[in-house]
Amino acid sequence: MFRMIARFFALVLAVPAMAQTPEWQFQSSDDGSFFTGSIITSDDRDMMFLCGERSPQGLTALQTGNMEPDITPRDSLRLYMSDKLIGRHDGVTQERQDVLLVAGATGYRLPVVIWNELFSTWEVDLPATDPAFSMIAEQADFEVRSNAGSRVITSIGLRRAHATLTAHCQSMFTAIGQPWHTVAPAAAPQVSMRQIAEAAIQSGCGGPATKGPKTFLSGEIDGDGTEDVVVFWGEITCSGGYPRPYCGASMCSAQIFASARHARGERPEDLLAQAVWLQPLSNGNMGVVTVGSLATCQNRPNCEFIWYWNGREIVQLN
Repeated sequence: MFRMIARFFALVLAVPAMAQTPEWQFQSSDDGSFFTGSIITSDDRDMMFLCGERSPQGLTALQTGNMEPDITPRDSLRLYMSDKLIGRHDGVTQERQDVLLVAGATGYRLPVVIWNELFSTWEVDLPATDPAFSMIAEQADFEVRSNAGSRVITSIGLRRAHATLTAHCQSMFTAIGQPWHTVAPAAAPQVSMRQIAEAAIQSGCGGPATKGPKTFLSGEIDGDGTEDVVVFWGEITCSGGYPRPYCGASMCSAQIFASARHARGERPEDLLAQAVWLQPLSNGNMGVVTVGSLATCQNRPNCEFIWYWNGREIVQLN
């Protein structure tokens, strides 16, 4: 696909394969004539944010052989999208405006997207502080929609990777005498864990859903001062597709949306339960009580398990 993506995956493939959660990662290169910084997810070759310009080292393209550099405007990040992601180029249309980024219930229509003949990819330049970055970083994932269809992309690590990329681009542009006017990424809007949980339900159902009275449990679970939310999928019926996508024969998913985990770009904790509720603990926080099936009781009274935040993660109280 793209040259930077090829280099990125060459590095990934050089490391022994192991199961890991896809997340956004930062990469950079400088061959002496041009520098590049980029972020891409570890499982998707079809989307990249990037900046690039002349290298501070001052070598010429003839000296390095780099005749196809990525050159981006100051204060901006370029979004590259493959034809696999938003549709093949028809050989005629050079511009389009049908691409949306959707996170939860919020959508952002990209400006005019242009076909790059040299790199055979679609591209658009966005301000480095564009609100779109904050919007898609606030959810567990986001959707890229176009007339060609849609694709869900993870948001894990995006906030951190975007900040790293922006700082790198600012530093490199400053080094070549083109300091950015934007000195810091835009602050992310304040979004409650309830809003994030609501968006996760809509995403999980692929549309609207009917919610029972015990769908949401709210309380201070991780002790950081922000209200956390537990979503019990046993109370949810999706309107389209599978009505109970997160339920098995006897138990359903109980997802813990802890703000401390979300701040680190991590997905909600996922437990299985026949029932779930919150219980005050001696440390002032709330514990999450789940009722398991007979096969998981392990001689526990009433088959109840208590889960709590130990300062790093959600663990079972022995």
